[in-house]
Amino acid sequence: MCGIIFLSCALVQTISFSEVDFVGLLAKSKFLLVFFIVSLSLVSTFGFVLKEVRIEGLKTVKVSELEEIYKGYINKDVNEQAIDDIILGIDTIGYFEEVSYELTGDDKAKFLKIKVKENPPIQRLEIVLNGPGLVDKETLRNSISLAEKKAFSFTKFWESIDNLAKLYSDKGYLVATPRSQDKSLASVYVSGTVAGESVKFIITEYVLYKLEFKLISEDEELKKEFERIKKEITLRQYADYERKNWFERIFDSEKSYVPTLKDLQSVVQSLSRYVYFTLINISAEDTNAKFPAKILNLTLVEKTIVSEPLKLKGVKTKDNTVFSESELVGEVREGIYSNFAILKKIQTVKEKYDKAGYFIDLSLEPNPDGYLYIVINEYKVRDVKFEGNNLTKSYVFDDMVYVRPGILLNRNELQLTYVELMKANFFKSIDFDFRPVQNEKSLVDVIIKLGEKDKKFDFQGGITYGPVNDRPWWDGFAGIVELSTTNPTGHGENLSITFQKSILETNINLSTGIRKPFGWPIIFGATIKFDSNETADGTSTTNLVYSANLSTIKTTLGQLSTELRFEDSTESSSTKLNYKTLVTSASYILETLDNLYVPMNGYSITLTANKYFPLSESGSDAFSYLGEITMHLPILQNLSLASRVLAGQSFQNSGKPVTFSLAGLNQVRGANPPDTKPVMGTVIGLLNSEIRYKEKDQMFYGSLFYDIGFASNAYDFANLKQSVGIELGLTVPMFGLIRFGWGIPIQAEIKPNFFFLFGKTF
Repeated sequence: MCGIIFLSCALVQTISFSEVDFVGLLAKSKFLLVFFIVSLSLVSTFGFVLKEVRIEGLKTVKVSELEEIYKGYINKDVNEQAIDDIILGIDTIGYFEEVSYELTGDDKAKFLKIKVKENPPIQRLEIVLNGPGLVDKETLRNSISLAEKKAFSFTKFWESIDNLAKLYSDKGYLVATPRSQDKSLASVYVSGTVAGESVKFIITEYVLYKLEFKLISEDEELKKEFERIKKEITLRQYADYERKNWFERIFDSEKSYVPTLKDLQSVVQSLSRYVYFTLINISAEDTNAKFPAKILNLTLVEKTIVSEPLKLKGVKTKDNTVFSESELVGEVREGIYSNFAILKKIQTVKEKYDKAGYFIDLSLEPNPDGYLYIVINEYKVRDVKFEGNNLTKSYVFDDMVYVRPGILLNRNELQLTYVELMKANFFKSIDFDFRPVQNEKSLVDVIIKLGEKDKKFDFQGGITYGPVNDRPWWDGFAGIVELSTTNPTGHGENLSITFQKSILETNINLSTGIRKPFGWPIIFGATIKFDSNETADGTSTTNLVYSANLSTIKTTLGQLSTELRFEDSTESSSTKLNYKTLVTSASYILETLDNLYVPMNGYSITLTANKYFPLSESGSDAFSYLGEITMHLPILQNLSLASRVLAGQSFQNSGKPVTFSLAGLNQVRGANPPDTKPVMGTVIGLLNSEIRYKEKDQMFYGSLFYDIGFASNAYDFANLKQSVGIELGLTVPMFGLIRFGWGIPIQAEIKPNFFFLFGKTF
C-alpha cells in the first residue's frame, strides 16, 4: 500500500537555566513540530476500519505504556487525521528519536505498523536532596517518571520535575522550578540535569535564616512603635535555632524552619493590621548555614496623612454604631497633630473593631469646622448563600451557620460556622467569599463555598488469624472492622457497622441516624448492639441492646437528648441467668469544642440521668447519673491545657447491679498492667489532665498527663489510683484515632504500664 515516513523537524531553543547540561542526542531541548516531509503515495481520504496496531523496535518501553494512545481507535471508522493523532501521541511521549509507520490492508480495513527507535537508555538516575528533608527519599523516588535502564524521555523529565514540585506544593510550600518566572521567594527549588546517560534531580529546601525589615520613615515615634510591632510578628528563624542548646533542640525540628506559603502570608497579614505603613517590597537573598538558607527582606514606607503637623479642634468618628466615639478615640481635644498622632488615632479605632472581630473600612474626612473625622464603614450581611452543596440539602446544616442576614459581618461568627460544619463531617472543604452589593458600600453577600466529599463510605480496621488450641478454628480470627457512611444521599443520614472480635470476646454494633429529617429541628438515631465474652473460668456473657434516641439540634443554650433502651443480658456458667431491663435516659450537653476527636480549645458539659425498669425477675431496678466537664485552654499556638472531671453514682433497688468501672476511655491511664481486672463500684470519680501538643490539620498529637480516680460503693475515695505518663495519638486511615502510651502509677510499684485505646480524647 503506502509508506509514509515521519521525520522530526526540531526547533532548537536555547535553555537559559544552568542546571541542565545536554550531551549528544540530549544536548538541546526540542519542541517538536511534527509534519509530513515526504509523501510516497496518497492514502484515501475516505474512512476505513483500523483493525490492529503493531509497534516494532521497542526495547525498554512496554507496549502497555503506549496502548492508551491508540486503543480507542481499534475497530473504529477512522481517517488520516486519526493516524496522525496516533503517531503524534507516540512521538510526543518522548521515548523515541525516530518514529515511522506503514498502513497495510484494503480500502475497508487497514493495519497500522509503527516502527520506533528508542532514545539511549538512562544508566544512572540520582536524587540530590539539599535541606532538612521535608519529604523522604522513597516518596521522592516514586514520583519520578523516568527509570534506569529505560529510554530517556525529555517529556518524562519535565513531568518528573513537576511531580516532585507537587509533593511540596501539596504540603503548602512555595515551590519553584526552572520554568518559574520568579524563584527568589521559593522555599523549595526543584531542578534537574542531564549529562550523557545520567539524569540527576536536585531538590533544594531553604530554611528561613532571618527576617529583616526596613522602614522608610523619618519619624522617631513611628520607629519606636515599629520596634514593638516587630516583636509581635512570629515566624520561625533558623538563626534562633542555632542559638539553642542541645537540650532545647530535642524539642525542636529543623524541618519547621522551612516556611510554608501560609507562614509567609501570616507575616503579611500581621503587618496589614497596622495603618502606620505600607508594605512595598518583599525580597530574599541566599546566605550560609548548615542547610541552604535565605534571608527575607521586607521594605515598608510610612503612610502620609499630613506632611506637616496640623492644628485641629480634635479627631472624631462618624457612622460608628458598635462603639461610641469616646470608646474609640477617647476625649476629643484641640491641639497640634503630627502624622503619627493621626495614624495612632486611626490605629486605635481599627484595633477596637479587630479585637471584637468586625470587618470595617476606614477613611478620613476633614471638616470646615476644624475637626478631622474617621469615617467607619461597618459591613453588614445582606444575604448568605451556599455554593457547592450539589448533593447535601441546605436545611440539613443551615442551623450550624452563625452568619445571618442583617447582622454585622464578624470573624467570630465565621470561625464558629467553620468549626461546626467541619465537626458535622458532611463536607471535605469549607471556604468563605464576600461579594459587595452594587451601590451599597456597607452591604456584602456572604458566600459559603462547600466541597462535597468524594468518598461516601469509609472502611476502617483489620483482621488477623492465629491457630488456637482446644477451641473451634474460627476462634483464631481477631480484629476490628468498621464500615460507615455519613450523608451519602445528602439528607444528613449516617450508618455505621462495626465488628470486633478476639479469642474470648465478640462485639457487633449497628447504628444509624438522621439529622433534621424533613427540616425538623431534631436528630434521630437508633442502635443495635451485640456482644459476648468468656472469662478464664468458663463463664460466658451475652448482651443484646436495642436503643432509639432523639435530641434537639445544638443551640447556644445547649442540647437536650432522650433515649429509650432495651437490654437483654444472659450469664452462663454452672447456672444460667437472664436479665431484661428497659432504660430511659435524659441528657444535657453544652459544648464549644473546636474538634470532637482531639480538641485544643473550648469546653463541654454533659449531664446524664438513667432510670432502669426491670422486665424480668432479675432485671435492674435502679437510678444513676453521670456528669462530665472538660476544659481546653490554649497556651501557645499548638499547645493546650486539657482537663476532664467525671463523676457518677448509681442507686440500686433490686436486680442486676448497675456499676461503673475505671476502664476504657474512663480510666487512670497506666495505673495498672493491661491484663488487670478493672476496679468497679456504684460510684466513680475521675480527673484527667494533660498538656497536649497538636499542630493544626495534622493527624498526630502528643501529651504529658496526670490522672487520678477511684471506683467504689461510696464517695470514700477508696481504691484511689494515680498515674503520670505520656500519651501519643495518631489517626490511621484503616483504624481511626489510635491512642497509646505509658503511665507510671504513683501509689504502687513505680513501673511503667502500657495502655492502648481506640476513640476520641476528652
